[in-house]
This record gives sequence, structure tokens and C-alpha cells, in this order.
Amino acid sequence: MLKYFDDDKDAAFLSHLKLISPGTPLREGIDSMLQGRTGGLIVIGDSQDIIELIEGGFQIDCEFEPARLYELAKMDGAMVISSDLKRICYANVFLKPNTSIPTGETGMRHQAAERFAKQTGKIVLAISQRRNTLTMFWGSRKYVIRELTTLISGANQTLLLLDRYMAALKISLAVLNRAEISNTVNLSEVVSAIQHTEMVRRTEIELNKYLIELGSEGQSLQFRNPELTSELKEGILVIKDYYIGREENEAEVYERIFKFSAPSFSESGNISAALGYPRDISSYDTILIPRGYRMLSRISRLPMSVIENLVTKFNNLQAILDATIEELQEVEGVGGVRAAMIKGELAEMTFQKYV
Repeated sequence: MLKYFDDDKDAAFLSHLKLISPGTPLREGIDSMLQGRTGGLIVIGDSQDIIELIEGGFQIDCEFEPARLYELAKMDGAMVISSDLKRICYANVFLKPNTSIPTGETGMRHQAAERFAKQTGKIVLAISQRRNTLTMFWGSRKYVIRELTTLISGANQTLLLLDRYMAALKISLAVLNRAEISNTVNLSEVVSAIQHTEMVRRTEIELNKYLIELGSEGQSLQFRNPELTSELKEGILVIKDYYIGREENEAEVYERIFKFSAPSFSESGNISAALGYPRDISSYDTILIPRGYRMLSRISRLPMSVIENLVTKFNNLQAILDATIEELQEVEGVGGVRAAMIKGELAEMTFQKYV
């Protein structure tokens, strides 16, 4: 279970951010507006509920072009473009959202944008003529697009952090590997691996936000680490290996940990409690037995469905390590060749523990 965003709204927000990232036709038109200091309002979407909340202006219904957007922005009213960004539908219109909707904005343009976005759930872009800034309103969310120099600096710093956190995660997982093979896992080792996983996961999400907002300007900063996905997957499977509770509660455990604030997930007791253990880790000296999901996921070409069958059959990693090839073959999805492969790769992992 590899989860990159805290919820569906975060994923949707990033997809909306892509629409106005550098290199897109819409952003090209907006940049011209910023350079010309014209200001303006842009509503994305031309559904009936949008049409009912605009008045005045004129229907243009022409193909979208950045230059057209810039020229039409010289008028005082708002522009409405289609949700697929292919057509400019209306120009110089007046937005008339419900004025009783609360807004934290001061300027009339931004007040209208915020209220319209809250009422319709659509994206409304406000370009400030005075401050020369671009603000995206979507539903109840507001986001001020940052300057390129700020974004590039932030992305570089986040890249450095991600490298550091990845190194710490690798060490943490290596410690857990040795402990699991020797059957000496303690709770602090489990919690440490989960904490390092969360640091990597959250930092990768932050870097992804930077790269999306940078668009074509961030191509030179693209982060390519083939180990990142596999290390994250392993780290997240630590939760699956050690949480206490019924199978149907697994998603709740993930959700609980993923939603911790940064200070909260840094507290070992919170991670321990989320897994179902005591908050005081130092008082818990019982040896923990992993189910085996993480170690089995390291075996090449072994699908999760077969891993689930193995864990269901043997209950824990130690029993799987002790199983013979014949016993492994009894598991659904495991034939003779696969059983030998599983046994061989687990034996190699055991050997590596002593290297």
C-alpha cells in the first residue's frame, strides 16, 4: 500500500496546480498578464451552474490561445474558459457569487474569486494588478503561486533533505533486516523504521509539489532515485507486519500514522500507540514477530497475492523461513520453481545478515 497524498483532495489540488505550471498554454497567457500588469479573473469551467452566476460581458466561444487571453484580460471583467482549457467561452463578465459567503480577502477582485470558488467548487484564478501575483482559489482552498527563484531554492533544499532521509531509512531497514532474520526485533526498531519512512514519504510529497509548481522550469531538478519507490514500499510494509488488530483495521492504522502532524509522528510513543502497543517503548521488551510481508516483498517477481497466501498459511516470517520447499508448494500460487526461488532468496537474505 503505497500512498503519496494524505487524501484525495491533496491529489486533486496538485492536478489543478499542473494546469497553471510554467510551460502550459494557460500559464503562458497568465505570465503575459503579469508582465503587462493588467490583472484579471479567470474561471475554469463553463457548466450551467457557472453560467447562472455570471452576467454582462459577451460570449466569445473561441479556441484558447495565450495571446487571446492576454488581450481579453485588458477588459475589466472576468473570463470563463472551458474545463478542458481548449476554449475561451466568455469575456468581460461580472461574477455574482453569494455575497454572504465569508471571505478573508480585502480586494474586490479576490473577494469575488474566493466567494465564487467556494460557491461553485470550481477553480478561479485571480491575477493582482497591484501586487503582480497569481492566486488560485478552489473550493475553500487558496494558494498563492510562488516566484520561480523561491521555488527553485526550496526544491533544491528539499532534494538535499530527501537524500539525507533516504540514507537514514536504508540504515533503519538494514537494522530491521538483521533483527528479523535473527528473531530479535524490538519495538523501538520497528518505530524507528516507520518514522524514517514517514520522513521520506512526506519529503517526497513536498518535492513533488515543488516540481509540479515549477513545471517546465523544474526539469533540471527532476529527482530520479530507483531505490526510492522500493524503499518506501518496504518501509510502509513495516506497518503491515507489526500492527496489532484485525485485518479490517489495517487501513485505519495507515491513516492514523499518515495523518500525524510532524511533531506528533516524531514522538515514538504516538507511533507505538497507533500500532497498538504501549506508548512507553522502553518498558516494552517483548520480542516482536513480523508477519513477513516486507521481507517477502524483497523477493523478485513475487506478487502480493502470493505473499498474502504465504502469510495466511504460515502466520509469521519465522515459520516461513523454517518451511521446507514441499511445505511452500502447498500454498496457492506457489509451484515447485517458485518455492525453490522463495527458499533460495530467503536463504540469501539470512546469509547477508552475517556478512
